[in-house]
Amino acid sequence: MLKIYGHFLSMPTNKVRLCASYLGLPHEYVHVDLQTGEHLKPEYLEINAAGRVPAIDDDGFKLSQSDAICKYMCALSGPSSFYPADIKEQAEVNQWIDFSSQHVLQAVARLFFNRVVCKLIGEEPDEASIKTGNNMLARDLPMVEARLADNEFMCGDKFTLADISMAAAIEPAEMANIDLSPYPAIVKWRERMMGREFYRRVHARFAAEMAG
Repeated sequence: MLKIYGHFLSMPTNKVRLCASYLGLPHEYVHVDLQTGEHLKPEYLEINAAGRVPAIDDDGFKLSQSDAICKYMCALSGPSSFYPADIKEQAEVNQWIDFSSQHVLQAVARLFFNRVVCKLIGEEPDEASIKTGNNMLARDLPMVEARLADNEFMCGDKFTLADISMAAAIEPAEMANIDLSPYPAIVKWRERMMGREFYRRVHARFAAEMAG
């Protein structure tokens, strides 16, 4: 059976979990305790030599990097509008996956690390990194807002992997004290994402496991 290794505070992990849930792929989720260094133990390094999450083990086939994993799972599930086979439609989906991963997620990660993770590990936040993260979001979120103001989903009228990628990138907004109110189209789209059954099978909200 497909095994997904990850941590609930990892946006890339949750991207993979949301993708698997939407596709309905049978899998086992294995929590990797980053706080105790479980990701650096030899048994996990055999799965992902980089010692990071997420990673998968599909009956001996091991793979890391969240976007690669999601595309692999789409191939397992078979062609669909979620990750289309048409090269131009797929390219558009990939464009927004890359935008969410390389721009939005990177900005959110800066704010999440400095405003949340630093408190957990006893480090002082880096105010310069926070400023950079805010500047990145001020540059990039208006592009996402404009896209969603004119479209139901990131790639038009069809729900795709790009939506899951963007949703995962923005998930920690509340915990990271990111104000999304200037972006009403993003807020409405995000509420629709979080209300869908595939999402609620993973969690009701980002890091919901922390309440347990």
